[in-house]
Amino acid sequence: MRTSTIKIQAMAIPYLTDSNGERYWPMRPLCEAIELNWHSQAAKLHPPRYTAREYDVCLPGQPPMKRALCLPQAEFEFWLKGLSLRKVNPAARLRVDQLRTHFFGDASAEKKHPEGLAAAAPKVLSRILNWRLQQTEPSDRPDLSRQITGQFREKNGFEIAEAQEHQLRGAVASLSTIIYQHDRSKMPSQMPVSQRVDAIIKSIVDAHPQRIHLLDSDFAALLCSIELEEQHHSSAQHEQP
Repeated sequence: MRTSTIKIQAMAIPYLTDSNGERYWPMRPLCEAIELNWHSQAAKLHPPRYTAREYDVCLPGQPPMKRALCLPQAEFEFWLKGLSLRKVNPAARLRVDQLRTHFFGDASAEKKHPEGLAAAAPKVLSRILNWRLQQTEPSDRPDLSRQITGQFREKNGFEIAEAQEHQLRGAVASLSTIIYQHDRSKMPSQMPVSQRVDAIIKSIVDAHPQRIHLLDSDFAALLCSIELEEQHHSSAQHEQP
């Protein structure tokens, strides 16, 4: 890895280049240059959203940074576009704008074409809906889509395709709740035993990815479902000729 430094306004930011010319951005010095809280950003740089890698960064006249957390170019750009500036100081907001202008061009161009931002809202909602439909048999997808979109329209007063950028956050929450309640409304007895176990495991994993203690109710449900699954498999084996 070859270490270089790029100068953007008053910021000097290091980056790495591999033998194929791919760039990797050490995120801690970048965040410090912008004046973002490094620890809060580091907590976000994990799969599935990011595939950060650890590299040693050596700059002339500075002690080496061992195993620095680095993002490849495409993920760095994704991170930069997704930064929320509502909770940072004006200096950090200015530096982020300067970085975005350097990598993506004049940020004012987006303000001249607000329809581009509005068009993103239906795409996000459609992607969430498609994620749920892909888990359903193809023959059942049209009916499920009508159910979910109908509930979304009734709850929000507009269609998914009509969602505006300023409505997106609430619309995502609404659509997620509708999908969750739809799936929870299925009677457990209608689901195969192993599918019930998978659903319980998924709910535990998705609920609190960084929690230390498991809820008693979740733990009991997990133990009971696995025991039931084992009994089901044992009965099936005994029934075989």
